[in-house]
Amino acid sequence: METLTADVWIIGSGAAGLMAAITARAEGADVAVLGKRAPGGGTSTTLSVGAFAGPWEGLDVDKYLALTLNAGRGLNRVDMIEIMAEEAGDRFRDLLAWGMNATSDKGHFLAKPAEQAADQAPVFGREIVRCLSAKAEGMGVRFVNHSVVRRLEANDDGISMVAYSARQKGWFGMTGGAMVLAAGGAGGLYLHHDNPQSITGDAYSLAFEAGAELVDMEFVQFYPVAIAEPKLPSFLMAPDGVDLGEVVNSDGEDIYQKYDITARPAGIHSRDKFAQALFNEIEIEGREVFLDLTGVSKETWCATSISAINWGYLNRRYKAFDKPFRIAPLAHFACGGAITDEYGATSVPGLYSAGESSGGAHGANRMGGNALTECIVFGHRAGTAAAQYAAARQIQPGDPTGLMPAVAEGDPRSDADALKLELREVMWRFGGISRSREGIATGLEKVREIADQAHRTRGINEPQQMEKFLELQLATGAAELILEAAGRREETRGVHARTDFPESDDETWLGHLCVTRSETGADWRFEPLETPIENP
Repeated sequence: METLTADVWIIGSGAAGLMAAITARAEGADVAVLGKRAPGGGTSTTLSVGAFAGPWEGLDVDKYLALTLNAGRGLNRVDMIEIMAEEAGDRFRDLLAWGMNATSDKGHFLAKPAEQAADQAPVFGREIVRCLSAKAEGMGVRFVNHSVVRRLEANDDGISMVAYSARQKGWFGMTGGAMVLAAGGAGGLYLHHDNPQSITGDAYSLAFEAGAELVDMEFVQFYPVAIAEPKLPSFLMAPDGVDLGEVVNSDGEDIYQKYDITARPAGIHSRDKFAQALFNEIEIEGREVFLDLTGVSKETWCATSISAINWGYLNRRYKAFDKPFRIAPLAHFACGGAITDEYGATSVPGLYSAGESSGGAHGANRMGGNALTECIVFGHRAGTAAAQYAAARQIQPGDPTGLMPAVAEGDPRSDADALKLELREVMWRFGGISRSREGIATGLEKVREIADQAHRTRGINEPQQMEKFLELQLATGAAELILEAAGRREETRGVHARTDFPESDDETWLGHLCVTRSETGADWRFEPLETPIENP
C-alpha cells in the first residue's frame, strides 16, 4: 500500500481546512490537504451565503458577545467566543489582503459572488474557497483530492491514517507529525438539508474512533426558511429579507405571533424556535407555511447586500414577489464535535480540530454568521499549533496498514445509496427537529442495523460502491452519537427539542454531555457549568 507523508495533514478543504493549511505552511511545515472533492468542492463553505459575523462595521464587541451568548441558550464556550470576537477582525483583513472580493454590513463581513446569469442561484461561498485555495496553492500546500479517510491514529510518535480513492481504485496510507480535522458537520445525515451530500459526520466518527472526546452532539441546527415549492429547487432565504415579509400558515395565522418569536432577524437570532415552529405546523399539525413578500418593493428588498444579490434570481426563478410561496426548515449545522483547547488541540496528542468538526463554541444554538467566523479564527490557530507541534518532535508514526477497517461477513441487503437514503429518513424522523424517548430508541435500532449492513464489504469490487460504503460506515457512527446524546438530554434547550420533556431544566441540564470511546462502546459523562453564563 502506498504511503504519503507530510509534516501536517489537513482533512477537509473548506474554510477551516484551507485556513489551517495556510497558517501551518507559514510556520514552515510541509502541508497536505485531503478532501473528498477538488479544493472547496463538497464543502459547506462553498454552499454558504458567505457571511462572517463579528464586531465589524459598527457592531461593538460587547454587543456581538451578547447576541452570540443569547443565541447559545446558556451553553456557549465563552473562551472560544471571546477569541472569535478578539481575532475576527484580523482574519477578515487577512482575507481582504489575499484578494477576496467582499463587502460588509453592520456586524457582518460578506463574500461577494462573481457575476452570473440572473437565472442561476448566487453561490457566495465560492469566492471564499477561490481566495483561500489560491493562497494555499501559491504557498506550496499540496492537495490530495477525491479520497475518503476511513481511520486515523494519533499519539506522541505521530499520526497515521488510511484512505480510499475510487478514482485510484484502492487504499493508501498517510503519515505525519500532526493533523487538523476540518471535515465539516453532519447535515447530509438528514433527509432534508442544505449541506453537500457528502457532509455526513466523517469528522465525528474519525475523532471518536481515534479516542478524542466529543461534546454537545445532540445539538443539530435546522435553518428555518427554505423555499419548498413542488417541482422547484430548494433555496435558503436570507434572514433579513424574510423579516420584510409575513410568515403565515394556511389558516392565515402569523407564525411569529403564534410562537412568540420576537428576536430579529429571526433567522439569525431565533433559528431554534423558528424551525421548531415551522416543523410543528407542517409535520405535526399538517398545515402549509408561506412567506409573503408581495408587499415588499425592490428598493426595500435591496437595502442589504445579500438580499440585493438574490433579487434577480428570486424574481425570475420563483416569482417570489408576485405571490406567497411555501417554506420549510432544513438540517443546516451541527453545534457539537471534538472538544479542543483554545488552539484546536483535542484530547489526543497531535490531533487538532477546527470549524464545524469542533464543538462547544455555539452552545445549544448557533447565531447566524458565526460558522464561517469560527472556521477562519480557529483554522488559523489550529494550523499554527499543529505545525509547531510537529516541528518540536521526532516523528515515528506507525504503519497505517494496521488501520484497515474490519469487514463483516455476508452481503449487504441493498446498495450504499439505498442504505444512505434509509439512514437520512431515519434521522429526519427520529433525530431531527422534534424528538422523543420512543422515537430515539427506534432510530438507534434502525441506525445500528444500517451500520451492520455498511460493514458487509467483503464481496464489493466496484470502487465507487466501496467508497460509498466506507462513507456510510462513518455516517452511521455519527448518527448513533447524535441519537445517543439526544436520548440522554431529558429537556428542551436550543435546537434540541424533546416532546416528552418540553421545558428547559437548568437545575439538572445546564451543562455539557461529553463522550469518549471505550472498550465497551462509549463512555458518557455530564459536565455541569460551574457558573451560569452571563451576557456582557
